[in-house]
Amino acid sequence: SDSIYILSDIKDTINMELNKIKKQINSIKQRLLQIEEMRPGSLSKQYSVCGKKNCKCIDSKNPKKHGPYIQLSYVHQGKNTSRFIRHKFYKQVKFEVAQYKKFKLLTDQWIELSIKQSHLKIDQEKIMEAKMKS
Repeated sequence: SDSIYILSDIKDTINMELNKIKKQINSIKQRLLQIEEMRPGSLSKQYSVCGKKNCKCIDSKNPKKHGPYIQLSYVHQGKNTSRFIRHKFYKQVKFEVAQYKKFKLLTDQWIELSIKQSHLKIDQEKIMEAKMKS
């Protein structure tokens, strides 16, 4: 009957999509292997007032705050952390933060593809069951 051919076409389409997803996941895995040192967080420039009596930072008409100081802020295992980074380490820490962002993007893509893959496999199983009944 025609329904068997339709089910077969749907099964072929699902298999093609599953193969495409598998290739995409493998590509993500390869890109993840290329990630180097990483750390979560964001970098910002901070300026401060020291509070010394005659310092330029507390001038009432034209205050000149101290800085910039580079601050790294992040959350890890539910704990907010903030620390200052020396200027000589700025490029390295900036690179590590970028690597972490790349890691998060790739793992989010992997999860999204895995969810699609799971749904397609369930749909494929339903088709097989329907085919067996007909």
